[in-house]
Amino acid sequence: MYHEAHTDHGTVLRRDQFAIVANMDGSFSLYIPNLPDDTELPLNVRLLAAVAAKIDDEEWVADMLSDLAGNQ
Repeated sequence: MYHEAHTDHGTVLRRDQFAIVANMDGSFSLYIPNLPDDTELPLNVRLLAAVAAKIDDEEWVADMLSDLAGNQ
């Protein structure tokens, strides 16, 4: 899942890609393309949006990290 498309201004997303970016200051950014309001989003994009909506919930994050630790 590694995409290498860099410019002098950073990594480039295609016009149909969505992304959550982890910033060095501990914050997150959600990048979404400019789509018409009636665009039906696929499951993977809806999942990304759900994660973005919960990403500041410390208890949810702790549960997710705990689940990851348990699967190793």
